[in-house]
Amino acid sequence: MTRRAEHCATGRRGQPNLLPILLDNMYVLFLIFALVMQAHAQPERGAVELRRANSLRYGEENGQRMQELDGDVYIVKDSLEINCDRALYFPDSGKLIFRENVMFQDGERLMFANEVRYDDWTEELEAKGDIRIYQDSITIYCNRAVYRERLGNGYLYDRVRVKYDPRGVTLTGEIGYFNHRDKSAWVTRDPVLTRRDSVGIVDTKIKGDTITYNETLGEATSRHHVSIERDSLNAFGDLLVFYPDSLFAELTGEPLALSGADSISGDSMRLFFKEEELERVEVHGDAVASSPADTLPASPRQILTGKLMTLWIEQSTLSRALVEENATATYYVRDKQEAEGLNTTSGDRLLISFDNHRISRIRVEGGTEGKYTPESFVANPAARKP
Repeated sequence: MTRRAEHCATGRRGQPNLLPILLDNMYVLFLIFALVMQAHAQPERGAVELRRANSLRYGEENGQRMQELDGDVYIVKDSLEINCDRALYFPDSGKLIFRENVMFQDGERLMFANEVRYDDWTEELEAKGDIRIYQDSITIYCNRAVYRERLGNGYLYDRVRVKYDPRGVTLTGEIGYFNHRDKSAWVTRDPVLTRRDSVGIVDTKIKGDTITYNETLGEATSRHHVSIERDSLNAFGDLLVFYPDSLFAELTGEPLALSGADSISGDSMRLFFKEEELERVEVHGDAVASSPADTLPASPRQILTGKLMTLWIEQSTLSRALVEENATATYYVRDKQEAEGLNTTSGDRLLISFDNHRISRIRVEGGTEGKYTPESFVANPAARKP
């Protein structure tokens, strides 16, 4: 060792330098303190407490200690309370099995089932048989449920039904999921969402491959092979967002709406309801609307096209239409039920009124063009000049 290096190691006048040793000791003390504080910060997992049972038998099963409880069983762990007729407890593995008339309560969440298997160490549970789960005004029904954290969120199986009583919304399906924290749910395998009015009559039915509902947002979403039925409306598409409170729905993915004899399609569609009836439809992108020219059977159809279209519906019948951007109206002219020909009118903006299915008034703005085809040519296209 050189003299300079020796001086650095020993300090002045040959005395040892204690600073590195002190720093190492302080670091070790800091780690010990941090671990102790972390241990105190984590809540201690509560023990399983037997509060009541008519009989208790100690035994062994597959090499594990077992406690068998029978009759009026009441067990507590932290905020968790369980009542049942029979229970098995395996303290070596933390496994508990509750059977017959099981009532499983964690705070405001309450579950009834025929059997519940609970892991004391991981807090996972599986419930089977005639399951009913209650939280606030929400009720869940199914035949099997698997929860990863007590009653935090879980997967539901077999005849799933989730009822949101305040809004009259019910989800049904064969498989589901429920998050108890934000009160959201989804269902799949033949899922259906229904909404009931104030007197309990179903006024809306939604189908799709998967349906989700968020209670906090008051929003339902249906994806793929979507359909919505409400009063005389039947609409179809690939994605539907429905707001039960505001009675508003948005449909995308080649949407098609049928209301009475009227047909509406476009790139996207907004549906506005008033009480049970469809009141207004807004269509964006390649909008097409068609309706019968009159009330006669096999009546020809009049057609509206444009990039933006607003349609007003009264008593399931088209009453007014506003067509914008490359707007075109093709309609039949009649006088006292006698056909007189076919009109085609186009412009930047068309405002159209209907009376008993017929166009009674049309106002054109910007780039007006019109074409009239006499009835003789309409009835016999071969009579037209080549």
